[in-house]
Amino acid sequence: MPFARSFTTLIAVVAVLTAAQVAMPTARAAPAAPVTPEAHGLCVAATRQAEIDHHLPPHLLAAISLTETGRWSTAHKASFAWPWTVMAEGVGRYLPSRQAAIAEVRRLKARGITNIDVGCLQINLYYHGDAFESLEEAFDPDANAQYAAAFLADLNQSARSWTTAVRHYHSRDETRGAYYQNKVYDIWYGQRDHLIASVAGGRFVHGAVSSQRNRERAEADEARRKAADLHRVRAAARAANVAFLRKQAALVEAKHAAQFEARKAAALAAYREMRAKREAAKRGG
Repeated sequence: MPFARSFTTLIAVVAVLTAAQVAMPTARAAPAAPVTPEAHGLCVAATRQAEIDHHLPPHLLAAISLTETGRWSTAHKASFAWPWTVMAEGVGRYLPSRQAAIAEVRRLKARGITNIDVGCLQINLYYHGDAFESLEEAFDPDANAQYAAAFLADLNQSARSWTTAVRHYHSRDETRGAYYQNKVYDIWYGQRDHLIASVAGGRFVHGAVSSQRNRERAEADEARRKAADLHRVRAAARAANVAFLRKQAALVEAKHAAQFEARKAAALAAYREMRAKREAAKRGG
């Protein structure tokens, strides 16, 4: 993010950490839930619909989802996204269900942890939590993907470049952003057959594509999508994105202004020192 892992975001997060948080012991990840194509399919279906709704390149958002939450399955020889992923304190947690993931977030918040990424696209709750009415909605694959797609589309509109948008989705730091963008694009190209098969209602099982379960899941997902108020999610996402980008711009502007004042003060001090030396030399002569 999320959605919000830019350099300025990192500075802001460090600034708001409490002494209690700093003193906490290093977190350990709970045992990860088993990788399953069925759970992966929830993220794939949600990201594909969001790509269509927001006019994103096909499977790009799915590649970001795999980058954020993907885990390799040796049996299927493919990477699978996990919708019940929680990232906090530098530790990724792959919970077995939505309710388990929600419970984990509540435990983290009870400890004072606020910098938490959730769901298929790892939306940061500290910066983007207001886009969702509840934790249940934040973990809903459709709502999670719709917000991510709107955010990525806004970044692309601002940068006029999908590669730059992908970088800024993760970080505005050039090194970190470039590393992330390369990772996303490697997955986008390397896993394309796998993603296409998943969207088509099939999944890789020992080298073959089986579609029966995915068709059933796709039908259930479609019914749930129709019941969701996507217009409200998109409007909220747009408003939150605009506010977030304005805050980032203000932070950058303030930083540049401070740097300018520092340079001006240094130059003035150097000038005064030089002038004093000249006057002293004249008096000595």
